[in-house]
Amino acid sequence: MAAQSNDVSNIGRRIGRLLQQYQLRIAYAEYKSKLYEEEREKASASGQGYKTLQATLSQKVWKTYMENLVTKKSQLEAAVREALVCYNEKERKIWWLYFIEQKSSYEIEEIMKLNSRAVQRIVASMKADMELKFEQRLPRIGEASAPKWSAQELACFLEEKPSDDYVAAIRDMLDYGIVDIDTLEFDETFQDYLKGKRPL
Repeated sequence: MAAQSNDVSNIGRRIGRLLQQYQLRIAYAEYKSKLYEEEREKASASGQGYKTLQATLSQKVWKTYMENLVTKKSQLEAAVREALVCYNEKERKIWWLYFIEQKSSYEIEEIMKLNSRAVQRIVASMKADMELKFEQRLPRIGEASAPKWSAQELACFLEEKPSDDYVAAIRDMLDYGIVDIDTLEFDETFQDYLKGKRPL
């Protein structure tokens, strides 16, 4: 099982990419801080007081930025580890290796000294856990699950004699949520049309 298999919407992968972004920014900030430290030393050695002050301020800004990023990254890592309470110690290690370090099941097998099939089964189960699918089970009070009119009626409202393709396109737009049903429910002209009054 490769490390990059169809996990783009997976929250574990997203956290891994976020930590990676933190690390890249930390590396860049560290580089800039060292660069300005060298500039400060050079300006100081050549007696350029103003340039020394500028370089000192820039170095401190980049160093502070880097330290803040390190803190934020550590806090995120701690929060993630704390959130993995549903897994045992071995599973947490596998989770971290797969989602954060982006190791393949074969690499994890080597690191953990486990059978690759066992690792693949564990990873498959974790991937299912990490999918960004949150069920909404709220009661529907006074809400219509679908409009009280059809795609055909909307098509006829928009066109005098709509073709079958036109009606199909309207139906697709309704299915994909492109048409704002709530707006049409309160659109006076459209509602009058549904009651038998053709708009002028």
